[in-house]
Amino acid sequence: MPLALAAIAMLVVLAAYQVPFQGQISLVADPSPVVLSGVYAPESTLSGTAQRWTSPQARITIPGVGAGDAIMRLHLFGGNAADAGRTLQIRAGDRDLAQVTLRPSWQVILLEVPAGAFDLRSGDLTLDLRVAALYAPQDRRELGVSLSDLDLWPVAGPRAWPLGRALQLVLVSTLILWALRLAGLGARAAVSAALAPLLALGAALALTAGGDHAPRFQAALALDVLTHILPLTLALAALLRLGTSSWARAPGGARWAAPLRVAVLLIFTLRLSGVAHPQFVPIDQELRANQLIGIAEGRLADVLPRLEQQHEWGTREAVPYSLFTYYLLLPLVWLTDSRDQLVAAVKLVTVLADASVPLLLWAMLRRDPQGGEVAAWAGLTYAALPVGYIFFHDGSFPTTLGLWVTLAALAAYVTLVAEYEPPAGWRSPGGALRWLLCALLLAFAIAAYVTQVVFVPFLVGGLAASLIMLGDGPGQRRAGWRLTGLLAAGLVVAWLLVYAGYTVTLLTRTIPAYLGLIAAQGTVGREADSFFGTPINSFPQHLDAHFRVWPVLLGSAALAGLLSGRRRLWAAHLGLAYGMFIAATSLAELVFGLWNKHMYFAAPGVALLSGSGLAWLWRRGRAGQVICVALLASLFWSGAVAWANRSIWYILPPSAL
Repeated sequence: MPLALAAIAMLVVLAAYQVPFQGQISLVADPSPVVLSGVYAPESTLSGTAQRWTSPQARITIPGVGAGDAIMRLHLFGGNAADAGRTLQIRAGDRDLAQVTLRPSWQVILLEVPAGAFDLRSGDLTLDLRVAALYAPQDRRELGVSLSDLDLWPVAGPRAWPLGRALQLVLVSTLILWALRLAGLGARAAVSAALAPLLALGAALALTAGGDHAPRFQAALALDVLTHILPLTLALAALLRLGTSSWARAPGGARWAAPLRVAVLLIFTLRLSGVAHPQFVPIDQELRANQLIGIAEGRLADVLPRLEQQHEWGTREAVPYSLFTYYLLLPLVWLTDSRDQLVAAVKLVTVLADASVPLLLWAMLRRDPQGGEVAAWAGLTYAALPVGYIFFHDGSFPTTLGLWVTLAALAAYVTLVAEYEPPAGWRSPGGALRWLLCALLLAFAIAAYVTQVVFVPFLVGGLAASLIMLGDGPGQRRAGWRLTGLLAAGLVVAWLLVYAGYTVTLLTRTIPAYLGLIAAQGTVGREADSFFGTPINSFPQHLDAHFRVWPVLLGSAALAGLLSGRRRLWAAHLGLAYGMFIAATSLAELVFGLWNKHMYFAAPGVALLSGSGLAWLWRRGRAGQVICVALLASLFWSGAVAWANRSIWYILPPSAL
């Protein structure tokens, strides 16, 4: 099988690169698939068009464009009359392409680019620009030339085959195959799954349209990223297989063990590849890393006041802000030697936390007869939800770890306390430790992030109320009362640890300030000019942008079915709690804008309920299975578009999702 897959990958790349690239490539797009070094940020010309100044030495790399004789047209500006006469040297590979005398106007340079100027292994074209420095009045920069775009079109003749790209595709498809086999998928299913990205990348390499979204460039960048990420995925697959070997012996384990592992691997690979993409700008991650370094250096008095300012809510009054997630990651500061290493470590830790969500869902549903199957479908849905783009945009760890601790607390409660019967009552050390661990996890969940002080008590309280009032027998009702006690203990501990110091400020300043804003303007935090993005202000927009509607509709139908069943499964109680949470926060947002924080917090619940619906559909036969695959495929595509628009091209309006 691997040899056949490798042969197909070779043939796909060979066929794709028979189509020569032709099109215009912007040099002012930011971010851009073109790799630029020795350049400054784009800026406007006097006529209002965009330009980008280089330094005296600059490099332009066009990834995976394909080797072959070509003509290039480069549009550049060399400065004013006083700067005329400088000589620009243009090289590609080890060849001199041109020496251009710069004039005091925009110039169009036509260049013949021989096939040997391309990197024959990768198909990349790298241009080196060298020119004497230019110094503009009131500008401290050393300037070279100003660029706007270039055009590239082929000359008739043989096309070189980039063997390096072919080997990358072979490696990527083989690693995917091995990871899926380790996850437990059968040979036919694993090969089919590995063929899908192989053919998708091959098709993208064959599409040679230019512009910022050029599929060939994106496929080349994806191959570069995946060859670094997939070995980690393979290692995770091996660890996951070893750690979950008992699943095969569980009732029905053969049906759900492999898909559940695949869901974990999918989330890990997609999230880590996303933050490793060359076009991804880790603005938030670098900001959080600087804050971590500041806390480690003892500058808490500088860091905390800035975190307490939640600008999107329209007031300068302090908002309670917990540093719990910062303290969790503080050891990474001492284990790394630079800010870049710290950012990479934070990315990896938070990706692993997010990838464990399917496992936590399984822990919460393990008492249900088909809990593993539902958890597998829920994990796949969670991996595909478009709301996952928020993972890349909120500093990567405060909301991500806050959500993770919440799910960990619920999983620990269901596993350790909900139906636990101690052999020696309260005198059992093991029983006391179970209660203590669950209470601390709930306290940490409440104290994890600014919105969690409301979100966690409402969700957990809703779950406890469902168990008490709708519980299937005394066991579930007793579990509800236990959860109520744990929630009360968690609230007290969280208040003592974090929120006690904010009580006076909240009562005398922050809450009155918000009430005043609501009285004056009707709402808080729903104005586009109060933050960098455009808020989503309606419930239908939220459902469409973050969930694509059908998971919510299918989940609602699944919840109705769960509540009408003979038995009250844990999926029903959890789903009802999440349903009440979405309804309550959506109503609250009519007055107090939550942006997308409540939608991200609710994502595991939406995934859980839609996973129940998908599991039911899958058992209905071939037609149901086709529907499941089609729904998930469309959701993964929507999630990829949302990620690309927000994380790669930084398109902010809700319509971009």
